[in-house]
Amino acid sequence: MAGICLILSAVVSFLAACEPREQELPPARSEHMEQQAQARQPDYEREESVAAQAHYDRGRTYLRQGRYDEAIGQLGLAVELKPDFARALDQLGLAHTLQLNPLRAVPFYQRAIALEPDNGLFHMHLGKTWMDLGDRANAREAYERTLELGTQRAKVYYDLGVICEKENDLDAARGHFQQAIQTRPEFSDPYCRLGVVVEKLGDTEKAAALYRQTLELNPDHVTANFRLAQHYLRQGRREEAQRLMAVFEHLKQAERERQ
Repeated sequence: MAGICLILSAVVSFLAACEPREQELPPARSEHMEQQAQARQPDYEREESVAAQAHYDRGRTYLRQGRYDEAIGQLGLAVELKPDFARALDQLGLAHTLQLNPLRAVPFYQRAIALEPDNGLFHMHLGKTWMDLGDRANAREAYERTLELGTQRAKVYYDLGVICEKENDLDAARGHFQQAIQTRPEFSDPYCRLGVVVEKLGDTEKAAALYRQTLELNPDHVTANFRLAQHYLRQGRREEAQRLMAVFEHLKQAERERQ
């Protein structure tokens, strides 16, 4: 009888052990544990910013080397990782400009300016591209904004002078060319264009002096050689005129061969 009782007791214990128990919940995580977990999570935004900067730096290097396709590729990756990377957008525009694709450059400059409207360099690059496209009105607006923002470059003054000269605003053109010379005295083009303007205003001797200054800085300046040759012809200085015309023809021939 005692043996039977022992067997029944064992069966009851086994069946009790087999009954399903309520699922035990893990202990609640403390605030400290949550903070540690968050700290261990990768900072994707920071990583993308670092990667974007690396692509930007490589793109700038390729740009300086004249490897424009590779520059565009790297700068494009920088913008893809960081869409508000204004400098990368500007340099992407510049790469297209230097690759002689000004129409493709404009939207990148405009996006950069939308992000940093007070960056004078961005406006200057846009102005140069509008000049390449022959859009004088937009170029003038961009360049004037460049100067308003305190970015003074001889090329900005020079291009504004060219715009004013084409619009027959000779006094304004003269002022811009003078500013270009003052900003960068070794830049030969403003001397020549200023000579053209003062010649139109009737001062042929001052114009000739400016053409000579141009040639002192750059003996291979095509326009200065031609216009000074014409001045000497009018004065009867045929030998000097012929010498300058020979240089002019040689330079023009070299230009044709490069095209």
